[in-house]
Amino acid sequence: MTKVIPGYKKVALIIASSALLLGACSSAAETDAAAGDGAAAASVREGLPENCSTATPKIGVALPNLSNPYYVEMKKGVETAAAANGFEAIISIADDDIAQQQSQIDSFIQAGVCAVYLNAIGSEPGTGFAVSLSKAGIPVFAVNVFVDMAAVEAAGGSVVQNLGADQAGGGTLSGEQALANLGADAKIIAGIVGVPSNVTTNLRDAAFTAALEKNPNAKVVQTVDHEVKPDVAQKVTAEMLQGNPEMNVIFADTGPGVVGALLAIKQLKLEDKVQLYGFCADKTKIEKPYMGCVGQAPNQYGQLTIEEIKKYISGTDVEKEVLVATPTFNVGDEVPADIIG
Repeated sequence: MTKVIPGYKKVALIIASSALLLGACSSAAETDAAAGDGAAAASVREGLPENCSTATPKIGVALPNLSNPYYVEMKKGVETAAAANGFEAIISIADDDIAQQQSQIDSFIQAGVCAVYLNAIGSEPGTGFAVSLSKAGIPVFAVNVFVDMAAVEAAGGSVVQNLGADQAGGGTLSGEQALANLGADAKIIAGIVGVPSNVTTNLRDAAFTAALEKNPNAKVVQTVDHEVKPDVAQKVTAEMLQGNPEMNVIFADTGPGVVGALLAIKQLKLEDKVQLYGFCADKTKIEKPYMGCVGQAPNQYGQLTIEEIKKYISGTDVEKEVLVATPTFNVGDEVPADIIG
């Protein structure tokens, strides 16, 4: 089943409340540890790696990079929650290299970690990683980049949970922002600065396209691959705009995509013609032609996932999918520092 957590403000309250609870749990764990009886070992789900029964279970954390501010925030959230829950987080950064992330996954298996927090570089390699980990008996929690659970199960593996932003909801909200600003029946020729190989961003793109279809005069005419890199996004957006002179809306489905697309619009001096929407870019003011964004809270996803891991290894069943609603921001709004696309 899917669990949907509403809105950024609501999630912030959930985290704050959890922090109080976690502080109490942490104190209890310290008391138990002082008595020579680790809290983690008190109640552990059957069939998990032996490491889950130790006083300080190890959680393998696989992140794509730290060049994207999104993952810097996520790392902070993981570290905060791991300390509060009595875990040792073993964090591996792949530098966007699939082979390197594969090697890191293999190291987690060899180390026999209690569970793995998996933010794969891409959905396809993530599916393979999940199969390898679960066949080794290690629970997999996929974060941000969802893995195809059906494909994993078909290969004899399993995934405990996919957790992240409500990707489709974010795409829908961006489409609705464009319709609200330009008019419900305005002529809209749109392009998408996307990542066609990524399941997560494809959900955003499809929902944005569907939202625009409420206007019979709106259509998406091209999608380009920006590889989640600002410089690539600038190049491919400029090429798309030059090839489609009537284009008046761009949807960039990641923060780095927004940064590059914005540079391309300005480079071509199309600020008065083309409006940009997307997932919020780090430290980027929302002003013309950047008309609005939907945000993600990677720090909170990190914290929530560690909490879900804690519940699961303690014997509590968790939802197979947890979606966190994406807040929207428009021209004039100030985006909180921990909200990144």
